[in-house]
Amino acid sequence: MISIRSIAWLAAALPGLLISFCASAQDGSDGWRHNLYIYGMGAAIDGTAQIGSVEVPVDLSISDLFDALEFGAMAAYRAENDVWSFSADVTFMGLAGRDTTEGGRLEGVMDVDQLTLMGTVGRRMSENTEFLFGFAYFDLGVDLRVTSTGGLPVDLAASRDADWIDPTIGLRYNRPFGNNWRLNLRGDIGGFGVGSDLMYHLLANVQWQVSETVGMVFGYRLIDFDYEDGTSGVGGNYQRYNLTEQGPLIGVSFSF
Repeated sequence: MISIRSIAWLAAALPGLLISFCASAQDGSDGWRHNLYIYGMGAAIDGTAQIGSVEVPVDLSISDLFDALEFGAMAAYRAENDVWSFSADVTFMGLAGRDTTEGGRLEGVMDVDQLTLMGTVGRRMSENTEFLFGFAYFDLGVDLRVTSTGGLPVDLAASRDADWIDPTIGLRYNRPFGNNWRLNLRGDIGGFGVGSDLMYHLLANVQWQVSETVGMVFGYRLIDFDYEDGTSGVGGNYQRYNLTEQGPLIGVSFSF
């Protein structure tokens, strides 16, 4: 389950974003440009999830994801002027999937609620390039179960919540091309043992400006993290999530 702290993070962040967004809509003379994005992502997920001695392989294709997806919501906000930028990206997914291991003799079931919040500050290095620094916040609620498919006496279950913050640095390249088109490339790396051992985020998209205030976004996104916590053995609270989420995205943008 998503923790109370996650809800508090969102409750603290959203009013400020909304106030800034509404103020910018009323007065665009301050030199800042504002964009709100609402999008969907068809993500394939692979890796492993482990709680104590219960380990489940994760291999969800894009088609599997839509079968496993119980709920999903994704949005982003960006404000920029000629020197600085501020952005926030929030994704929530509720997933339930299953896979087999040990030659099909065991079946693993995983139920996950995942919240990801990324916040960055950008400093323009050139006309088209920014240096980024910020954070990535992850909150996972995971239920795992491993059972036998061949009559063996195997029935293991475990549940755990985990949340952590990774410091991040990155680069963003943004360039207009053609009529009403714009290319956006971004890469972030973080963790460094502060939260996860390592995380990285890659994004490539093109934006088609349909009108002065509305655009369409088409792209591809990848997020990878390797988080480990706790101690193993009897009475331990060990957990590890080594997951890669990637796939195409499509969305709509609103400019103010």
